[in-house]
Amino acid sequence: MGRGHRPEALTNPVRERGYLVGPLRISVMPRFRDLLLVAALLVPASLPAQNALPPAPEVQRYPSRFRFGPGASTTLRELWTRSVAEKREYVACMGGVIRKDSVFVERVLPLEPTRADSLGVSAQASIDTCGPPLYHGTVHTHIALIDGERPYERFSGSDRGVMLMWWRRWKMDGMFCVLYTQRDAYCEVDGAGIFNMSRSAY
Repeated sequence: MGRGHRPEALTNPVRERGYLVGPLRISVMPRFRDLLLVAALLVPASLPAQNALPPAPEVQRYPSRFRFGPGASTTLRELWTRSVAEKREYVACMGGVIRKDSVFVERVLPLEPTRADSLGVSAQASIDTCGPPLYHGTVHTHIALIDGERPYERFSGSDRGVMLMWWRRWKMDGMFCVLYTQRDAYCEVDGAGIFNMSRSAY
């Protein structure tokens, strides 16, 4: 054999460059090999859709925040100012609309002062007065401070008792808020099927 002739190169599997297509082996130049591999990697993208994962189920959305109309905001600020000046808690009825992604408070009706004592308004008065069709829950002030410094930003145990009584009376989801500063409120939509909470400016 002549110089440079290496017969082992014809059968050496490491040096062979080829791809099996049916019963034939097709040899390719090294510079085309990468292109062929890339094309092979793209094949799964065109497979039938039955191998794809099913779409995620749609998540049911509940109200995520409260908004207040101009008239409602004015009445709530007046309720807070009066509560601080007289050092007593006040309660008002709230009416509005529970929308898909928010709660819009349109109406606020302060309860008569004659129904209030030094701790607030009786539970039965707020339940009887603050029901549909005009009203859908209650709002009250929290003027007491924790350690004389921080406001109570959530409902108390007795507050939640009144909310439960309201739902049992009216059998519908209700809107409830507590005012804990001159501009801040903590609110919830509460009922049989919805529980949502939100801190909002009023």
